Amino acid sequence: MSYGGMGSVLWPNLLSRDLQLFAPLLSVAMQNRDLKKLFLFVILFGYASFSFAVKPSKPIELKVAIEQDAPPYVENHAALGLEVDVILKSLPGYSITFLQLSWGGIPQAMGKGMANAEANAIRHDEPNKYYYSNYYIGFLNYAISHKDKDYKIDSVSDLVGCDLIVWKNAHLVLGPEFKHLFSPGAPGRKNYVEAQNSKDQVLDFWKNPDSVIIIDKSIFMNFSIIEGHSMDKVNLHKIFLPVAKFKMAFKDKKPRDDFNKGLALLCSKGEYAKLMAKYGVPEKANVCP
Repeated sequence: MSYGGMGSVLWPNLLSRDLQLFAPLLSVAMQNRDLKKLFLFVILFGYASFSFAVKPSKPIELKVAIEQDAPPYVENHAALGLEVDVILKSLPGYSITFLQLSWGGIPQAMGKGMANAEANAIRHDEPNKYYYSNYYIGFLNYAISHKDKDYKIDSVSDLVGCDLIVWKNAHLVLGPEFKHLFSPGAPGRKNYVEAQNSKDQVLDFWKNPDSVIIIDKSIFMNFSIIEGHSMDKVNLHKIFLPVAKFKMAFKDKKPRDDFNKGLALLCSKGEYAKLMAKYGVPEKANVCP
């Protein structure tokens, strides 16, 4: 607690009260000029030191590059959402601002000096330059198609040849079979589109009646409903796709370590699960150990 912000009321009262405690010694000290000077110096120095010690430290500023709105994970210009809340609550001693970028722009943010931390870290040209956190967020992805097409999609290999809409570098987090079939140069890349953000991904799906989208179910439902589309018009194909888990990337080691500690605390106290329930995200996406 700092007394500096309490003005001229509290400080004189404290000084007056404590001087009264030292009154017997003060009366003796006043009879000796040198002793009087020493006594007053000790009192004033003590108060100055105490006042300095109790002033709160300035929060560490952190600018985090994060994806554009993708409810329920990032909402209202990164003012809230599951992902936003997890980051803020894992770093309580920090002053955090968010910089929203496309999926392709996020991995370049620290290198360009635009941010000192990145959400959804997947790939960097120089990965050893940065410090990576534990997994902090997970997404449950489905293959979703237009119901009137009646596509038979029972495995990842059935996606080859489809007009597939995904996000930037999706092949790196959707399992080994997907990576084998849809990496650059692989046979599945022929009709393969990487959208720049979740909203564009969903809009592109509804514009193309032949398309199949790979996306987190909660994100797809939110944007589809906002755009006036019904979930009755689509099929969700239950092919095996792993939970897509992501880490944070930090320019410096200390905020990474602090983030991991804060995240572990959220998990151990059950707060992470409560946040998931708050935003309607299925428990299966929980990344806590």
